[in-house]
Amino acid sequence: MFEYTRPVYYYETDKMGIVHHSNYVRWLEEARTEYFNSVNLAYVETERLGLMSPITDIALKYKYPTRYGETFTVKMKLTKYSGVRFQVTYIVVNQDGNVLLEGESSHCFVDANLKPVSLARAIPERHELMKKLVDSN
Repeated sequence: MFEYTRPVYYYETDKMGIVHHSNYVRWLEEARTEYFNSVNLAYVETERLGLMSPITDIALKYKYPTRYGETFTVKMKLTKYSGVRFQVTYIVVNQDGNVLLEGESSHCFVDANLKPVSLARAIPERHELMKKLVDSN
């Protein structure tokens, strides 16, 4: 599993001093971005090559509150890949090991007109990397 760790920022909390639920989606995106950068599949490069990979579905289960001053780690892995779609699973924990959130996101590859695209046909070398990543999990 890939791990992404950082502190909770004050602006991410609400009046109760707890991280607002919308920030978890941002944290997952930060982790996904760092993950794909680390395996030579950077989003910025994929977009330069004419493809995007929007979220098509996201499911989150909030387990435990997170507060300012804490540190969290997003543990994630690529779990499914079809050539057009992929899925990522996540577990977010705090510095004490408490599970804060469990979730998964689904994505697809699209062109500039938002039409689904087969990565195997559009960018074969990236397709091969994606297959290897899923197979290694």
